[in-house]
Amino acid sequence: MRTIALEEHFWTPALASPPGAGVLALLGEDLDAPLRDLGEGRLAAMDAAGIDVQVISHNAPAAQHLPADEALTRSQEANDLLAEAVKAHPDRFAGFATLPTADPPAAADELERAVTGLGFVGAIVHSTLGTNGTFLDDPSYEPLLARAERLDVPLYLHPSRPPAALADILFHGLPPRLAGLLATSAWGWHAEAGLHTLRLVVNGVFDRHPGLRLIIGHCGEMLPFMMDRIDAVLTPQRTGLAGQVSEYLLRNVWVTTSGIFSLPPLLCTLQVFGIDRVLFSVDYPFAPNALGRAVLDALPLSPADKEKVAGANAASLLGL
Repeated sequence: MRTIALEEHFWTPALASPPGAGVLALLGEDLDAPLRDLGEGRLAAMDAAGIDVQVISHNAPAAQHLPADEALTRSQEANDLLAEAVKAHPDRFAGFATLPTADPPAAADELERAVTGLGFVGAIVHSTLGTNGTFLDDPSYEPLLARAERLDVPLYLHPSRPPAALADILFHGLPPRLAGLLATSAWGWHAEAGLHTLRLVVNGVFDRHPGLRLIIGHCGEMLPFMMDRIDAVLTPQRTGLAGQVSEYLLRNVWVTTSGIFSLPPLLCTLQVFGIDRVLFSVDYPFAPNALGRAVLDALPLSPADKEKVAGANAASLLGL
């Protein structure tokens, strides 16, 4: 059974968090070394847990929070560095591009360079609300969305830190580290990424780009549990869409298991999105490969269905 993990991260020296800051302050300084490692240490961690392939992407926010010119330079550097690792281990690594979303036309061009020139299988976009002050349904991102559709590669929509003004409202009065965790991986990331995905639907992005493919992580960023409620409230009569919100989600969106290692949310995701739309992931190095593999092995699925989740769905979606 081939295993392909899609939300697995690295970072470059230029874009890494300084010691005692960012993700290192929230989750631990020991993350720095595995995020920098695109070689033997990463491969050994994969081998120990039976992970055959990692689709690697730069950790949030990558270069998206930088001014446009600097963001393009840093994105190109990150993509070139990752491309070298993929070239060195083509049977073990694949790449999602880092994009300079502060300049959407430049992001579209960098996506094309990464796909056609470097052989990447798509791109990761960290929350443009937290990095650029808008959601992807904003008209300014049309060049990027159109290019992804034309290139027929997916965008992986990943969360990032909220804008400071929003964080001050939602997490005011909490100890700083606790506020940071609630704002990100404990809760806030997932609520915002789910909202971001819903905005793409209700603002007509998938009507304008019916071939656009989106991947979201963490068992669907709360959407599977809420799907029935969403359809009951956001009816076509209220949204003006041609169909129910769930129809768009089940046509244009794939979901990974990243960072979720409990059977109930995984089974909910499988029941709502269906066996062909769920993709195994770990969220390495923020989560151990062994935990991801253990819950994959524990899924009460037939061998054929487990093979789909483990890697066959990803291979089909990404052309691996």
